Amino acid sequence: MPIVAEFPPGTPVWADLQTADPVAAAAFYRSLFGWSVPDADPAHGGYAIASLSSTPVAALGPFPPGMERPVWTVYFAVADIDASAVAATATGGAVLLPPGEIMPGVRLAIVADPAGAVLGLWQRDQDAAWLRDEPGAVDWLELVAGDYESTFPFYEAVLGVAVSEMRVNDEPYGLFDVGPANVAGATTAAPGVPAHWLVYFGVADLDAAVLRLTELGGSILEPPVAAAGVGRWAIVTDAQGAGFGLLEPEAR
Repeated sequence: MPIVAEFPPGTPVWADLQTADPVAAAAFYRSLFGWSVPDADPAHGGYAIASLSSTPVAALGPFPPGMERPVWTVYFAVADIDASAVAATATGGAVLLPPGEIMPGVRLAIVADPAGAVLGLWQRDQDAAWLRDEPGAVDWLELVAGDYESTFPFYEAVLGVAVSEMRVNDEPYGLFDVGPANVAGATTAAPGVPAHWLVYFGVADLDAAVLRLTELGGSILEPPVAAAGVGRWAIVTDAQGAGFGLLEPEAR
């Protein structure tokens, strides 16, 4: 299984879920993806680290004060979180949670891009293992915004990524690049859909995963579609309404 242990600035580094009932959410994702989720530790705010094959894959936790709906949040590595927070406001974004230490050697901030999509910034002294690009693990991250191109200066300044574009099913599709690697994508939101970051989890069989999700109380927002060179995917919610994607990638 691909275990990522190095996170150059601009690369995704983590994903977590804030939800009203973390215990019920843990049961849902255990059944859907086969995660191991320990009991949450009250000393750490009820945050629980989920794993596959003993490697961290994501985390679950309770709503912070003021949150009204469950959401998956994605985090990106930065070299200087204070400078990135300044860059966020300078390029039309906002700092929702100022940089602060969440554990020894790890600093975190929450920001919004100019379109309103929320993401986390993560700076740590040492890299740590994260399982990626396997069934049940994060496989792709995507900015969904009405005018995603308008956010490119923000991401170039805050994350240090390069931006490029391609076409998927004859529609424009943005890419965020770190060196030669495509680390995330960007697509146009449907009318009325607020800007957000979408986490895609890999699955071996999309149809089976969608069926299992509905059996567990989840919902289908966008039914399965396919694109050459990408694979098949669907946009769904868990039983409490948190949105995410399921991706059955083409053979790598």
